[in-house]
This record gives sequence, structure tokens and C-alpha cells, in this order.
Amino acid sequence: MFKTVLSIEDDKFTQQLNEIYFKETGFCKQMIKATSGSTALQFFERIENGEEPIENLPQIIFLDLNMPVMGGWEFLNQFELQFPQYAKGMPILILTSSVNPDDKIKAIDDSRVICLLEKPFDFEQIEIAKKLLSKVK
Repeated sequence: MFKTVLSIEDDKFTQQLNEIYFKETGFCKQMIKATSGSTALQFFERIENGEEPIENLPQIIFLDLNMPVMGGWEFLNQFELQFPQYAKGMPILILTSSVNPDDKIKAIDDSRVICLLEKPFDFEQIEIAKKLLSKVK
């Protein structure tokens, strides 16, 4: 079981489903929600400034690609620039409804990304995520 997961997802329904799956499978104790890449960066700023307990630092990030304000790819680049101390070694799992084949190719080629999973998230994908993450611990 992981302590904390950050779910960066603009769709509230998808956030709720993720939370249900994480709780029912015992995947994590706590899920932090961010509705865009920029709100996720603000979360890391609060940790950096001591406004958020360091204990809430996520062990894993589940990232949507297509979001308003700041999408997933832009978040990854900014996260690495602004918070290299947190980004280094932070497992990123993309959870997306994107049908763009370029996103899949980019995810495979990006060393920061563990895998790309398609929405909707389900119990089978939780098991895939667990197996992949057990290899990077």
C-alpha cells in the first residue's frame, strides 16, 4: 500500500472513481486531488513553503493529459523545472482518454512516465499499476 497518491484530473467524476478504486483495493491511504497541472504545482509549492506537511508528499502521480489551464505534458516539464528534488524518481502514470497515437509514443519515450493507462480506470488497471510500481520501488 502506498501512503499518498496525487491524482491530477480535471473531471470530478473520474476523480471520485479513482478514489473509490484506490480505497477498495487498498492501493493507497490518501489521495490528493488536483484539477489541473497548475493546481498540482501549487500543491508542491505549499509543501516547499511548509504550508503543507511534507508527509503529504505523494509517492506516485496519476496524470491526465488533456486538461484546461495546464495539461499533463506541460505539467511534467514545469514540475521537473520547478521541483527537481521531488520530480526525480517520482513515478508518473498517465491515465487518459486521449486517442492520439502521438501521446502513446511520447509516453513510451518519456523516461519520467512508468506507463499510459486508458480511462476509465478499473480494477484490472490497478493491478497493472501495482505490478509496474513494484518494479520501481
